[in-house]
Amino acid sequence: MKPLYTKQPFPVEGWEREEHFHFFRNFTQPFFNISTEIDITALYKYCKREKLSVFLAYLHTTTAAARATENFLLRLDGEGISKYDAVDISSTILKPNNTISFVHLPHHPDLHTFCASAAEVITKAKANPKLLYGYNGPDLLHSTTLPWFKLNSMEHAYTVNPQDSVPKLAFGKIEKHQHKVMLPINISLHHALADGYHVHLFLENYKALLNELPKEHLN
Repeated sequence: MKPLYTKQPFPVEGWEREEHFHFFRNFTQPFFNISTEIDITALYKYCKREKLSVFLAYLHTTTAAARATENFLLRLDGEGISKYDAVDISSTILKPNNTISFVHLPHHPDLHTFCASAAEVITKAKANPKLLYGYNGPDLLHSTTLPWFKLNSMEHAYTVNPQDSVPKLAFGKIEKHQHKVMLPINISLHHALADGYHVHLFLENYKALLNELPKEHLN
């Protein structure tokens, strides 16, 4: 399947993680998982005021933060690495019969536009019998949401595919603590392409995007 976004070869030789790449490249299970939480209070209040889906809004911010974090754009490509110019997100959605579909949600820089477009895609996907709805390629983030219970950790199902290097994310039930709204998140990355530090960069980019929300009416 032809990727949605263009890619460029990413030079491994001379990369500060060159040795790490070769060390982790052929691990039987090369993904590492980190579970944490994000303060989405500002995003939550903004969505309530603007009548936007909080679920779609945090997926939008997730995609934007990943696009701003280089290591989330890297993918294994043969024996080397490619860097994609951008990525979209694929999310599980729950159908009326309580089964799931994996749905591609094309990104748009404007939050309102994304939410409107994604809602249309999800409505169509819920009426479609297919498990995979829409594009499914390497220039995606794979995500799932478990909104019914507290998320402390997550282990994704996977097949042994030496080329699989797509970041995998899971979101848990939103939790309210006094004046804060917290989003549990699990992030799974291929260790040949990233370390825990790069999860930190992603979270910092996420926080920066939330700080860019209009400040009026958020209190």
